[in-house]
Amino acid sequence: MSIQRIYNVISEKDYKEHSQKARKIVEKAHSIIRKPRELNERKMFWVYRVLGKDAELKIPKKHINDFQFLIMHILKKPKENRFNDLRSYYKLKEETIENLKFLLFPDKFPPGGYNEKLKKYGVEFYNPQVILKRLNFKDFIDLYALITYIPLDVKTPFVQDLIDEILSIDPIDTKISLYTKIKEIFKSLGPYEKQMVELQLKNISYYHYRLMSKGSTKGVIIDGSNVVRYNDQDSILRLVDLLDNLYIENITFFPAIIVFDRNIEYVLKSEEDKNILKKLSEKKRIYFESPADELIVHLSNRLGYYMISQDKFNEYQFDKDKLLELRRFMDE
Repeated sequence: MSIQRIYNVISEKDYKEHSQKARKIVEKAHSIIRKPRELNERKMFWVYRVLGKDAELKIPKKHINDFQFLIMHILKKPKENRFNDLRSYYKLKEETIENLKFLLFPDKFPPGGYNEKLKKYGVEFYNPQVILKRLNFKDFIDLYALITYIPLDVKTPFVQDLIDEILSIDPIDTKISLYTKIKEIFKSLGPYEKQMVELQLKNISYYHYRLMSKGSTKGVIIDGSNVVRYNDQDSILRLVDLLDNLYIENITFFPAIIVFDRNIEYVLKSEEDKNILKKLSEKKRIYFESPADELIVHLSNRLGYYMISQDKFNEYQFDKDKLLELRRFMDE
C-alpha cells in the first residue's frame, strides 16, 4: 500500500459515509468535553467512543467531578504536566492521553497511535502536519476517520456478515437465544477481527457495541405511554430514540418489553407517529394494557427486569432500585 492507496480508499463511497459518521461523533464528543461543567455519566459515553476502551474502563471508577475538574484545569492552561496529572490519576495509557489531546484540540493534535494505525496502508509520517497537507485533510478529524476505517479489501465476508447480524438485533423483537448465539460468535473472534467489528459498531450503533463488549445484559420494561408523553410532547419519536440508547453507566439492556396504555393511539397526533406505533405493535414484546402500570410492575417483579418510567408507581410493591428515570437515557 502507499499514498496512492490512501487516495483510492478515501474516494470510495463506503469511506465517505464512514468519514461523515466519524466526524459527527468526534464533533459531538468535542462539544461535550469542551463544556466540562455540564458533563455527566450519560454524556461521557460520547467521550469514550473517541478516547477508547482504556478510558471507558478506568474513568468511571472515579467520581465524575474529578474528571470535570481535571479537564477544566487543562482547558484553562493546556500544559503537558496537566495532561500528565490526568494520566497518572486514572492510570491511562499514553495513546488514551493522545486521543484526549486530539478530542480537546482536533486542529492541533492528531489522534493517538496514528502512525502505527497508518501502517496498514504501508506509510508512516513523522510530522502529522504533513499528513494534512499531503492528503488535503481539513483537520485531524479526517485523519481519525482514516485510521478507524476498515478498507473493503481487508473485510472478510464472515466479519461483514457478523456485523450485519449484530446490527439486526432488536431489543423488542430478537429472541434471547439468537442474541446469545451471536454474542458467542463475537467472543470467539481473534483480537484483530474483534477490533474490526468493534470499530464498525462504534461508528454505527453504540448500543450494539455495548451489547457485544459488555459482559452481561439486563432485561427492561419500558413504560411506553409515559415515554411518549414526556414533557407533554405526545410523540413516539422519543421512544424510538430510547430503543437505540438502552444503556447506562454499568448496564446494557436486552431484551426490552414495551407496555402501552390501550388508548395510546388516540394520544398520538400525527399519522407518522401512528404508523410507527402500528409497526412497533407487530414486534414480539409489545403489550397494550390498562392500567399499564399494573402490568409493568407485575412483569418486573416476575422477571426481575428493570423499568424505565417517570412514574413512581407508589401504589405498587416492587424493588425501588429497579426503577430508572427516562432522563438517565438522554444525552442532553
